[in-house]
Amino acid sequence: MTMFTFDVLRDAVRECTSYDLQRYSDGEENGYALIDPYGDIDGDPFYDLEDVVDFITNNSQVEDYLDNYRKEAA
Repeated sequence: MTMFTFDVLRDAVRECTSYDLQRYSDGEENGYALIDPYGDIDGDPFYDLEDVVDFITNNSQVEDYLDNYRKEAA
């Protein structure tokens, strides 16, 4: 289970990329979606924050941001 909240993950995405992370609902399921600079959903939505972490930490700047957050929170 991730120690990061939605707000921390959203801040990391916004600070380190041109994307945004938003809560998502398709009427049946709730989740999270990466939003590209044009306001469109990029790829499939994520249904838990652990999947968001796995995906966004492929970006080294986001990974460094979250590592620094983890160190400061300790």
